[in-house]
Amino acid sequence: MLWILGIVLIATIGGFGSEYLKHQRKLEKMKIDAMDKQLELERLKQENFLLENQHMKSELERIKEENKKLLESKQKNEDSRWLIEETRTEEEE
Repeated sequence: MLWILGIVLIATIGGFGSEYLKHQRKLEKMKIDAMDKQLELERLKQENFLLENQHMKSELERIKEENKKLLESKQKNEDSRWLIEETRTEEEE
């Protein structure tokens, strides 16, 4: 009778052990999936960072070109205004 109780006890412990190991494997699989998602998110963040940097660089180049054109046009306007003012000062004297 005692040996039957021992067999039942061993089978019960084995069943709980098996369920525990299944649960542990499921948790490990969930952790691995979470890590994969984090890696994908980091990859996307880096890709987005590079794209933003390229966009900002092109925007900066565009702004530099616009500023250069504005400066050139301003210098031309200043040069012509100075010529007019010089002419006026010469005429007044």
